[in-house]
Amino acid sequence: MSSDPLTPDVYEPTYRSSAAARLAGIPVETLRVWERRYQVVGPAVTPKGHRLYSAEDVSRLAVIKHLVDLGSAVGSIASLPLAALHEMRSAADAASRGMSAGTAGVLRPIRVALAGGALTEQMARDSARLSTLEVVATGTDAAGATAALRGVSADVLVIELPTLQRESLALVDALVHAVGARRAVVAYRYGPAAVVGALRNRGHTVTRAPLDLDELERLCREAASPEVMHASPGSSPQPLDAVPERRFDDPSLARFARSLTTLYCECPRHIVDLLIGLGSFERYSAECANRGPEDAVLHQYLERVAGSARALFEEALVRIARAEGIAIPK
Repeated sequence: MSSDPLTPDVYEPTYRSSAAARLAGIPVETLRVWERRYQVVGPAVTPKGHRLYSAEDVSRLAVIKHLVDLGSAVGSIASLPLAALHEMRSAADAASRGMSAGTAGVLRPIRVALAGGALTEQMARDSARLSTLEVVATGTDAAGATAALRGVSADVLVIELPTLQRESLALVDALVHAVGARRAVVAYRYGPAAVVGALRNRGHTVTRAPLDLDELERLCREAASPEVMHASPGSSPQPLDAVPERRFDDPSLARFARSLTTLYCECPRHIVDLLIGLGSFERYSAECANRGPEDAVLHQYLERVAGSARALFEEALVRIARAEGIAIPK
């Protein structure tokens, strides 16, 4: 704990990432994921790049952790004000206390297919601690788990890999598909950032091993939630709506630009240039050679972003054409 160097005149307790995570009851990796993906807090950053969390940040993290433990999806509560989070916690705790023994509020068990030696042994030994997980099948050898999990139906695949390689992408996708899961929780010890990023782009949860059972239970609940803000497994990130087909081809846009001889405003011509450039980049991303599965995911994402921007500028061109009384290109 240290005073905040950004406000030296007022002493306010601040905490580094490890201390803030420990006080909130979450792993540091979870804190980083929550910040990166959901912006749950906005800590101060020192000139040397150290993140400093206030007491309010720690309180917010602890309340969110408590609500996630009760079944809330972190993505649905991440942006709520602290007062609203406290109200939700009070209401949830009161409801829990008021439930009768016959309606104990037990969440529907999450069916988990497990692949990996150490986690399989740990689950066999301590599974009684897991109140919301139902292990439906296990495979001690992750690489050979396809046969062990054949015919199994699960909500989440949990797979433990000592190392991540490019081949891990196909393995995880194949096992998720085999058991009909929403996505996977992947625990690993060593692996390149490119493969970790590719797995996350597919919608999977990736975390460092070893993984304690309380954290595993939380991650499985989050992965099984239909509200969780992930991409669908096996696809590129999906932050945008479905991209429509091109509305105007390049010759139509070129003819439209040549017809703009009486306008003082240059915006329509600039938009035409942008549309031609975005259309070209969209095609380039779709046709670009890929160096591997993670590279293919990245190019799919770039194609989608370019297409989404192109669709927005097409709509802008139509609005300008109507405002100026110009015939819309066909």
